[in-house]
Amino acid sequence: MALFRNKKNGNLYITLDTVTNATNTQDDQEMILYKPVESERLFCREQEEFHQKFIPVNTDKIIELLGPLGQ
Repeated sequence: MALFRNKKNGNLYITLDTVTNATNTQDDQEMILYKPVESERLFCREQEEFHQKFIPVNTDKIIELLGPLGQ
C-alpha cells in the first residue's frame, strides 16, 4: 500500500495491489488497483498511465508531522 496524490485534482488515493487485466484485447496488462482516501470506491488504471497522473506522497513526512496513528 502506498499513498498518492492526483496531479490534476489534488485528491489522495491509496494503492491496494497490482492486478492483471483479463479482457481479450488487453490480456496480461498490469494495472494498479486503488481507492480514494475518502471513499471505498475501487478503481484500476494501467501502471504507466497511473504513474503519469499520480505522484507519491512521502508518508514518513506525514507521520513526522502528525505522529503515528492511534496516538
